[in-house]
Amino acid sequence: MSRRIARPYAAALFAVLEGEGVAALRAVEGQLAAVAELFRREPRLLRVFEVPSVSLAAKRELLAKIGAALDLRVQTRRMLAALAQHLRLRYTPEVVSAFRDLVDRKEGMVRGRLELPTEPAPEQVATLASALTRVVGARVELEPVVRRELLAGFIARVGSRVFDGSVRSQLRRFAAAAAQE
Repeated sequence: MSRRIARPYAAALFAVLEGEGVAALRAVEGQLAAVAELFRREPRLLRVFEVPSVSLAAKRELLAKIGAALDLRVQTRRMLAALAQHLRLRYTPEVVSAFRDLVDRKEGMVRGRLELPTEPAPEQVATLASALTRVVGARVELEPVVRRELLAGFIARVGSRVFDGSVRSQLRRFAAAAAQE
């Protein structure tokens, strides 16, 4: 539900900034992420925008102070004002995610998650990302996540695709093949 709410805001901001290029889009993505992090760290600050007893003028002033403190572009400030006006600032993390997806698509990139039993070396992640890039047909960026319950191997999730090279799944496939004989 929250992604459905966030997507139109992200799409509108993306449409406004698309002509400025990927660097500008990534800068705004970073600004939105900084605001989302601020609200995550300071939930009482977010609450101020949701209570009706705080005047609209006070909310606008607070939003202006946040914009100045974080040195936000005018487009980012306008997006936050629209979210605040519709009592949707709580969806800022989802707006960041939806905006990031749009910028990634423009760059021809997909993000994925790489689950491993231990912390990987950066070159391992880069090698696997390169191999997945050839399979998926788009540049792949992988976020490594340590899952100690994996004995060995990896699980890579890229979009809706899962590449399971874990020992557990290999043993399952082996057991299933042996049971069919």
